Amino acid sequence: MPISQAKKLTLFVVIGAAFGLFCIVLGTSEQNPVLMGTGTLALLGGLALPLMATARRRTRR
Repeated sequence: MPISQAKKLTLFVVIGAAFGLFCIVLGTSEQNPVLMGTGTLALLGGLALPLMATARRRTRR
């Protein structure tokens, strides 16, 4: 059964945000600023797409 593009994108965003959160937690516990920075970038990337989609919906109405 093929997976729709929207579901693939949603899965990608969720995995990216979860990876970012994991890196932040791991970087904090290990006192590793590089890992915390990587986690922050991944989390922002994972959350940017839903935020942009929400903003786009608000401007259409």
